Amino acid sequence: MTDTTTAGAATTSGSSFSVIETCSFSIVVRTANTSAQPARANLFVQLTDAMGRQNDKIRLKCSVTHRRKFQPGHCDLFVLADQVMIEDIKSIEVWHQKREPGNPLPLHSITVLEHSSHTAYYFDCAGQKLGAEDAADRTMTSAKFGCIGSAPVFRK
Repeated sequence: MTDTTTAGAATTSGSSFSVIETCSFSIVVRTANTSAQPARANLFVQLTDAMGRQNDKIRLKCSVTHRRKFQPGHCDLFVLADQVMIEDIKSIEVWHQKREPGNPLPLHSITVLEHSSHTAYYFDCAGQKLGAEDAADRTMTSAKFGCIGSAPVFRK
């Protein structure tokens, strides 16, 4: 008997077998083009689908595209492998954790590519700044963005 779940690991227990559906995501974080000194920060993301399911809060560690991540006007690509399957993504929550004093992180947009269905999800961050020390700056240490568009991405 085969049972597909969204939590735990592949296990064999007597005659039942449980398999976790996993997938991979590519996440592109585009920062706003500002003249401010770049932020030194850790960024975490969590995806939520139409059914309310969420993956774990994930730290975006190593940018594939740039040695120094989150520089003004750059797009940083992060690949997340073996993640719990999240389909029909509706929102992304982003947390900013400063590593040292400095400017907030101005976000332009985030794009998530779900590899198994080859679907891209777009989140407009509208210049939202994360991580300011002064609350009067209208900045946040976390923000949740709704998906404003998705489209299939075809391979050739």
